Amino acid sequence: MSTQSPIVPPGRPLWIGITSRHGDPEWLQQNTRNYLAMVASYHAMPVVLTPDHVAILPDGQRYAPTSAGRLPAEVLDALDGLILSGGGDVAPHYFNQPLAGAEEESIDPRRDELEIGLGQAALARNLPIFGICRGCQVLNVAAGGRMIQHLDGHRSPAEGATRFHGVRVTAASRLHEIVNTDVFDVNTFHHQGMDQASLAPGFRAAALADPDNWLVEAYESVEHAWVIGVQWHPERIFELGEAHRRLWNSFMAACSSYQQQQGAPTSLR
Repeated sequence: MSTQSPIVPPGRPLWIGITSRHGDPEWLQQNTRNYLAMVASYHAMPVVLTPDHVAILPDGQRYAPTSAGRLPAEVLDALDGLILSGGGDVAPHYFNQPLAGAEEESIDPRRDELEIGLGQAALARNLPIFGICRGCQVLNVAAGGRMIQHLDGHRSPAEGATRFHGVRVTAASRLHEIVNTDVFDVNTFHHQGMDQASLAPGFRAAALADPDNWLVEAYESVEHAWVIGVQWHPERIFELGEAHRRLWNSFMAACSSYQQQQGAPTSLR
């Protein structure tokens, strides 16, 4: 399987939404730059979606968040795909649990509102969705799933070398078809996660941690064209193998197909 970027058909560039906790340039440079760079590497246009700044589309349309942090669902109507990015913990009241391991200081109620709202609206539109680390977790919650609020051994140190471990890909999964391998290594930065019982209805496990094979490292929707959540950080492509490039290629190809189905205008090229 080729690892080259997919060829985007004639038309305007893909517009890919990327969520972030804050929208100020300094925050984006420090925390979101790898997502922005990955999307730009496919000659697509990233659209930053945050609870504290107006979302501005490439054609000049503007969408302001509410005081609670939610953007109107209509912002998704112009997008070809959505990336729910990494970050802090999801407030456990969204899945009907008390605080029991989630790190309260990392919870941002406005970001939770933003991403749960966008996740639910994107699922309803069958928009391609790539959930990454926190994004994987919050999308599962948005779809009706739960979380394990704390687990040991999967968080890289704040300062120091990245930790890696293996994942075993489910043989019959779409993820297996994409990455074309049974086992590959991932980076790991999370302390929350999901087991099989925590997954939302309509989601199925696509990869399990090795050796912690109770822990779901990736899931996929059985009801949507392209919805995949992963616990690792594939946007850090500089430290990962070719299986991760295949995953990005597949997501961007799905966004291209979605754009064609929606009949996106060709005025911006």
